[in-house]
Amino acid sequence: MHSKLFKTLSQEGAVIQSCLAIGLTELRNANLNEKGRYYGAFFQLAIGIERLAKLALILDHMAHHQLQAPGSSVVRKYGHDLRTLIARVSEVAGARGYELSTSFPDEPLCMRVVAFLSDFAEGMRYANLDSLATGTPKRDPLIEWNDILQYTIASKLSSAAKHKISTLATAAAQAVGSHAAVYASDLAGKPLTLSSVFSEPLALDAGSKYLVWEICTLLSPLRDSVVSAGYAADAVAASINPQGDRVPTLSEFFDFLWLDRKYVFRKKRWP
Repeated sequence: MHSKLFKTLSQEGAVIQSCLAIGLTELRNANLNEKGRYYGAFFQLAIGIERLAKLALILDHMAHHQLQAPGSSVVRKYGHDLRTLIARVSEVAGARGYELSTSFPDEPLCMRVVAFLSDFAEGMRYANLDSLATGTPKRDPLIEWNDILQYTIASKLSSAAKHKISTLATAAAQAVGSHAAVYASDLAGKPLTLSSVFSEPLALDAGSKYLVWEICTLLSPLRDSVVSAGYAADAVAASINPQGDRVPTLSEFFDFLWLDRKYVFRKKRWP
């Protein structure tokens, strides 16, 4: 029979695993025909990243205070501010000398994604309801995510990749010619043309691969911080009572987070 601590940590690991796996899968597969999947991705990733960071801080506190719980105020004060949470975990990991397979990212695109998810978690998630309730337009998550996607497409895709998308879209548009009409819009709500109705989904799909990769570069050191803090806390637990409360091997919950670029780029479902 496992202890209360072991059981609770196992349950939390399962929650975070589910949030991150669903979030990555939804973000990778979201498209213009299923725009709701973008929202699903934002919710799950924001929740998963927040809980992963807070778990790292809780375990670190326990490891350095004889397994004493830090109290809800220690993590609650961060609210849903992902930027501050991630910075705090990075600071703690560095101070403790936790073993990280990769350092916390500082790439501008990754920081832009973190800022977006943090803003979404702190209030932008209510944008549609707030607009309906007040009659006043609010920040639109899809428009802001589209800005990030378009920047990614412009800056990350090679000229050859862009040319291929353009060529395929032009050929498809010419094939249907005057036999088709387009009644669709992009993520920003702008009407699509006969050519862009073919090119935009291809471009968004390509851009999403890069953004999923950026998120994975963040999840990797966060995961390592949790695992290292978990090992440290378990060592304390074993010294107190080898037969008592223990910390589970938390790496087992996050073994799907492989930081391999080719693997991430071809993957469409997690875990």
